[in-house]
Amino acid sequence: MRGLGFVITCVLASTATAQPNPERCEPCDRGDALIGRFALDTVRTHGPLLASLTLSNPLPSEQYARIVDLRAQTPVLGRLGALDDIELSQIAAALCRDADAQCSVVTLRSLTCLAERCEVDLPDPDPKRADVGKPLPECRHLTRKRSTPIGLGLDWGTGWDRSDLPNDGRTWSLGIAARLALRRRYGLVVRADHFAGRDAATDMNGDGTDDEATGSVTRFSALAGPSFVLDATGFEKWTRSVRLDVLGGVLATSSQPGEDGVAAGFDLGLQLAGFRTGVRVIQGFGDASGATLAVVHVGAAVGSVPPFTDLERCSDDARSTRLALGFELPIGGIGIASPLGYLATGFGIELWWHVSRRFDIGTHADILLYPGNNRERTIAQAALAGVRIDHGEKAGPRKRTGLFSTVMAGYQHAAMLTPTTAGSGPIADLSLGWGVQDSEIAGHVRLHARLGVSPDNFDYRAVFVSLGFELRFDPRRWNDRNHDY
Repeated sequence: MRGLGFVITCVLASTATAQPNPERCEPCDRGDALIGRFALDTVRTHGPLLASLTLSNPLPSEQYARIVDLRAQTPVLGRLGALDDIELSQIAAALCRDADAQCSVVTLRSLTCLAERCEVDLPDPDPKRADVGKPLPECRHLTRKRSTPIGLGLDWGTGWDRSDLPNDGRTWSLGIAARLALRRRYGLVVRADHFAGRDAATDMNGDGTDDEATGSVTRFSALAGPSFVLDATGFEKWTRSVRLDVLGGVLATSSQPGEDGVAAGFDLGLQLAGFRTGVRVIQGFGDASGATLAVVHVGAAVGSVPPFTDLERCSDDARSTRLALGFELPIGGIGIASPLGYLATGFGIELWWHVSRRFDIGTHADILLYPGNNRERTIAQAALAGVRIDHGEKAGPRKRTGLFSTVMAGYQHAAMLTPTTAGSGPIADLSLGWGVQDSEIAGHVRLHARLGVSPDNFDYRAVFVSLGFELRFDPRRWNDRNHDY
């Protein structure tokens, strides 16, 4: 009996030793190990907060904002994304010390959302303000053709004329063009242009008038060639397109002999609805090899509008642009150098590329008229490039108005009496403006100070005021200029 009692005692003792400790929590231990391995000790300080969060499924925007703020305040919580769901449940158990308690369920939900695994119910974005546009309900896989294949255009231009004949280097043009669309991105163009420039203006005796008349330089061109649509998309109710015309034909100088022959060139134009602007360059060959013309033109065009699909206009995959087109109208000023006098008027075109809320980079071309009173008139044409700085605030009682400034440099050609130290050469232009803007349009008034920076034009000084208007092609890319956010 003593032997049997000894065996029973040993069995009972061994059984008692083999039973698990009812106070031990294996998921908690594994959670503690994970916290140590991933250096997540900071999560323990947030344990009570995580256990108190009531998070819906899906998360509304207010609750999601709270999760984002918590992750921003404690960047270490971003490491939770490296753990799977089982490991997150073990960490929840370690924080609550009871894997089966309601605390673990709530904490696990909080940890899952911090790991970016919760569905979020965000409101639909405004298509005009969202960085990535959501397809509008009316968008379909349809190709829209808004016009006949035959088109007609009329334009006026101003620019530069290089010639072996005596001239002042400036020309203006009037042209007409006809188009025929053969394919969606390809067609033909035929155009005829009239160019007119004046003779070289030389004032050797200083009386303010031309000493010798050498005759004006008047040209005619007839050109034709293929036309390529580089881009076509919708803008509001209209079509915005970019075309490249490759031209060849003849160039004739009617006012003087010696510069007639074949010619070739190109025309790069931007069209929005019926308005068209661009740059045209023509080079003569043979007897006309001394003739080179480069003009900036504006005009109207109807018909032969390139088609585009609805998805190109409003889908998430739509090609967007940071480009804006602006126009300037100088309304008065003064040329400080004696050959200039007062500035009567002019016209300018700008292209701006949006970089950030504060900065844009762009180009500017303009023509300024100084009537001269008792002297010969001066026409100054400039092409510049530079930066625009927005000094407006993000918030305030006048959210959409504010100051901006531009710093630009380039080259100016002045059609005026020679010799002079206030004529052609490199220039700098500084301006300060005030205006109103949003993500689609902008308008302003602007004060310019322009000066020559080379020995050939160091006397050129001008101060003038201009009014401007700007059209921004893609509001999604300019939404940080609409300060209602």
